[in-house]
Amino acid sequence: MNNPFLFYSEEEKTEYVTSLCSVNRGVIAYIPVRGIADDIIGRSVNEIFSAGLITQEIKTLALRRHVDLSAYTDKDMPKFLDDATYSNDIIQKNLADTIVRKYGNRLGVILLTLKQGHPLNRAARADWESVHWDYWANIKTVILTGGLASGLLGRRLKEQILYVFDMAGEKPYNINLYDNGSHLGVMGCAKLLPENCSGAAVLDFGQTNLKRSVIRKRRGDISEFIQLRTRPSLHMELDTSDSPENHAKALELHKYLVNVVADTCREAMGSGELCNNVVISIANYTVGNRLFKDRGGYAKLFNLSDEYGNLLAHDVSSALHQQIRVRLVHDGTAIALNFTDREDTVCLSMGTAFGVGFTDIKLSGCPCNS
Repeated sequence: MNNPFLFYSEEEKTEYVTSLCSVNRGVIAYIPVRGIADDIIGRSVNEIFSAGLITQEIKTLALRRHVDLSAYTDKDMPKFLDDATYSNDIIQKNLADTIVRKYGNRLGVILLTLKQGHPLNRAARADWESVHWDYWANIKTVILTGGLASGLLGRRLKEQILYVFDMAGEKPYNINLYDNGSHLGVMGCAKLLPENCSGAAVLDFGQTNLKRSVIRKRRGDISEFIQLRTRPSLHMELDTSDSPENHAKALELHKYLVNVVADTCREAMGSGELCNNVVISIANYTVGNRLFKDRGGYAKLFNLSDEYGNLLAHDVSSALHQQIRVRLVHDGTAIALNFTDREDTVCLSMGTAFGVGFTDIKLSGCPCNS
């Protein structure tokens, strides 16, 4: 099946995706079944579903119902929904049921909208043409990843998705859940390391956290995965302007990322031999080492260099006093590299927003595509 979301760069000799693939920009203009999620009609996907929205809903309802959440940070608040489901406290169980049904139904409606491509929903998405809707109509499998797809919460969300499709009389996607998928981006990036690389620093620059790891390889295969301490994502204000203020913020973010990458390389050197390749999954669209200006907190880095990955490599090399090569990878694509054996499949990561990855993408220098 031809994928209209994939483009080819003659300069880089590789495929890539752009913001055209974004699910977050879709608008729910029509729902074929009343009473499932009527309150989201007319709203965009990024306004109705995210880990942040679920966290806020938990906190709001818990306050009203006098439920103690002191054992949970905002970062792991969705875990409360798993714990409350098993709790003997009927108030906590009801709170969890309410939230899972609400957001499970919303997730179901989002996928149903993509599957059916109703004329009203098509009209509400000006950047998509018929080929884009047809692609989603013919997709067979959707792999859900991220913290919201794990454990009992993921299984209950899947139940609600299937309920929504059943109510609409529509054949559902084959929904696959991936437990413990928080490091899928890192593992996908590891597939891009050269065959002769014995070890490397591999990172995942998310909107909330910077995941850091060391990958060891033997005879071309991954032999060891060493997880390092996660760092918070800082200086992530969304601003795509070229103002002096945004340039200054971009410089702050860049200095922070240079320190994080350099520290990761130093820690990796301390645990064994290291090649000079660093691969980074980043919450932005990439072509080669270029970033796009229109996605999230990393977009401001475009102000510092058209080839931001090369700038990062230069400054990390200066900090370490040795040559370092950096490769940037779109975060959704990094996840999809784990599933290149799947046909007619899309990966959706559920976190700060939806990330999208296509398993049929062909990246240059990727053994997984051979």
